Amino acid sequence: MPVTIRRIAALPDLGLELVAGRSGDEREVRWVHVSEVADPTPWLRGGELLLTTGLQLAAADAAAYVDRLADAGLAGIGFGIGMEHDEVPSALVERADERGLPVLRVPVDAPYISISEAVSNMLAAERYEAVTRAFEAQQTLTRAALAGSSETLIHETARQLRGWAVLTDGNGEAVTSWPVTAAAEHLPSLLPDLVRARHGAARSAAAIISPSESTVIQALSIDGLPRGFLVVGVPHAIGAYERLVLSGAVALLTLESERTREVSSRLQRLRSDVLMQILRSSRPPADAARQVRSWGLDPLALRMIVHVRPVADGRRVYEQMLTAIADAQSPVAATYLEHGDEARIVVLGPADGEELDDVLSRIGVAGGTVGVGGACSIESVDRSFRSAVRAAEIGRIEQRSITRFDDLAAMQLLLRSDQQEATSAYVASVLGPLAIAAATPKLEVLRTTLQTFLGNNGHGNETAAALGIHRHTLRARIDRIAELTGRDPDSSYGRMELWLALLVESGLPADAPQGTDRP
Repeated sequence: MPVTIRRIAALPDLGLELVAGRSGDEREVRWVHVSEVADPTPWLRGGELLLTTGLQLAAADAAAYVDRLADAGLAGIGFGIGMEHDEVPSALVERADERGLPVLRVPVDAPYISISEAVSNMLAAERYEAVTRAFEAQQTLTRAALAGSSETLIHETARQLRGWAVLTDGNGEAVTSWPVTAAAEHLPSLLPDLVRARHGAARSAAAIISPSESTVIQALSIDGLPRGFLVVGVPHAIGAYERLVLSGAVALLTLESERTREVSSRLQRLRSDVLMQILRSSRPPADAARQVRSWGLDPLALRMIVHVRPVADGRRVYEQMLTAIADAQSPVAATYLEHGDEARIVVLGPADGEELDDVLSRIGVAGGTVGVGGACSIESVDRSFRSAVRAAEIGRIEQRSITRFDDLAAMQLLLRSDQQEATSAYVASVLGPLAIAAATPKLEVLRTTLQTFLGNNGHGNETAAALGIHRHTLRARIDRIAELTGRDPDSSYGRMELWLALLVESGLPADAPQGTDRP
């Protein structure tokens, strides 16, 4: 039971009388402090019962004295009479009533040490009771965690605290709450506090405490990065019991969060292996549709996404993406490929909807270039993969972070063509000796020069600088390319044909995705 001014006033054998501030007699007392200085606030932390005889208190200063103590969060004043003052000054009583600050009249024969000892014993009894009740509550919470899920644990936490509770994800979005609707309604007003708790130096907790209501935001984290937040509210000031129950709930929810995250991470690794098998096979495995469906995806409405970036940091970004997908418990799958000097983080997700938008929002801000392939079924994932790669290549040339194959009409016409022989013939007729199949080391130099030239939109100075050659050397190579292909790289139409041929060449079915590193 909390130690309040009312309970202290009722202590036997001390003769204490509540003479002012009766509206605040339920204020909880944290400690007893004795002071005769005119301004004791520098030595107060709030919640104290201040004992004084008013030795340095003049009647004219009484109102200001009460205001200072009330603003400092004092629980109450114990004013000793019979020394400096025969009675509690009327100005002090009047101001204390206005501020709702309780004032106890302490008779001259009531030693301050007796009051301090009595309150100390009451506080010790309260702490013992709080620890005993909290231990029983934590046992109940543990049983709830073992027998149920986070929903059960949140329900039991709210019940033990006689308030409301919300579990959020790392972004502050409600995952579960109790009472279901009423508790979640508190989140919008607490958003600034959630942001501060997430980005603060401690990344631990935030509290909004008043005598009539308290709200606490506690981060759920083991490695310093919040996996979620426990937000609770109680219709009174937080005490020792509430803090102990909260501590137990946070520990259990953090363990549950890490357990769920570990299971989700392992599932992501398994999905990554399955996706790699699908990409490396000419036909998807017989049970591919069943597995994709078990993840929560429709095998008839899929889409491939390819995130292209330098090999140097590709693996790091891939691991970060796997963690983010696992934390969000997303149904998508991701795997990792290396193609030459570039890393390709490949994601299989739904054709449309919030899950697709969520994946794009996560990887679109991670640097590199993102290509979004065409919608497909599980049987045509390879075609969606190739279209995503081509979209990423075009996006890199045009310096766009995200490029959708659905927005590239010419590429759709070529890559979706069922006449593969005609498409291959187009590539051979345009590139001629510069085609991959016919390229020699010398011709490969010309291919690289052509790709760089096209990537710089036909600007000679930029191309020469990128290749580290003299502009006259570049001019000679461009003339040789025109001679071998019959297309003029200096003309816009010639560049268009050469560019399409290079893009389409690597998108032909013969070019199956090659990975030098397994996920």
